Amino acid sequence: MIICADDYGMRADIDRAILQLCDTGTLSAVSCMVLFERCDAASMEKIRAHEANVDLGLHFCLTNENLPLSAPLEKTVLPEFGKLFRRAIFRQLKSAEIVSLLAAQYELFVKQSGRTPDYIDGHLHAHQLPVVAGALVDFVCQLPVSQRPYIRNTRLCTRDLQRQKLPSMKAGFIGAFGSRLEKKLRAAGVATNDGFSGIYDFKEWQRYAEYLPKFAACLPQPNGILVTHPGFDEDWRRSEFEALKNSAVRGKRFVHGNATSARPLP
Repeated sequence: MIICADDYGMRADIDRAILQLCDTGTLSAVSCMVLFERCDAASMEKIRAHEANVDLGLHFCLTNENLPLSAPLEKTVLPEFGKLFRRAIFRQLKSAEIVSLLAAQYELFVKQSGRTPDYIDGHLHAHQLPVVAGALVDFVCQLPVSQRPYIRNTRLCTRDLQRQKLPSMKAGFIGAFGSRLEKKLRAAGVATNDGFSGIYDFKEWQRYAEYLPKFAACLPQPNGILVTHPGFDEDWRRSEFEALKNSAVRGKRFVHGNATSARPLP
């Protein structure tokens, strides 16, 4: 099972929490928001200290988060999530513009870290939306085979969630988009995860310590992903950090070339 922390580079409290969980060997993947100015080379150097045990990914951002952006994208105008979602559902997004923004953030990742990302996922799972998903697959397939990252999908089994008495409505909605993306990735021969969990209503943060082992129980596959959002400044992020810190659950890196992987052949 892969334990992935999202939003590295977004805020100082989030970065501190993620780095502490890397120190304890809890995390095995960290999604980096290089679009933001504060996720600079110095910040990436800190997380690269853990790259022997942790996959480092590009957390592709398509939405306005009211934070200063990195050059040369500092003048980029991004929509709020609601507007992005509506435009995606009605196929009003332009694939070429999505590919251009993705390419710019990919290049920023390489520039700030000095290496290519191990994987790509999306902030607010927006990489799975209509038009965006197709643009993502097109972009990845244009990369040299040896440099192709694996792509996160959020397909999950709602029966497993219900069996574990976990919340399933929000997870099922997000998972539907993940199922469609997974099919695209499998068809294109792009590596992706098998299984996903960790979705809940953040208003229920007081129950996260109860949820965590149940999320893990939904992921018997080596390449299943448990998504987390540790931090200190918000109750729900702090609850996730504390539960992860006190848990015996430890993540493992993505395994290429096994029976559950769709890594493309040379």
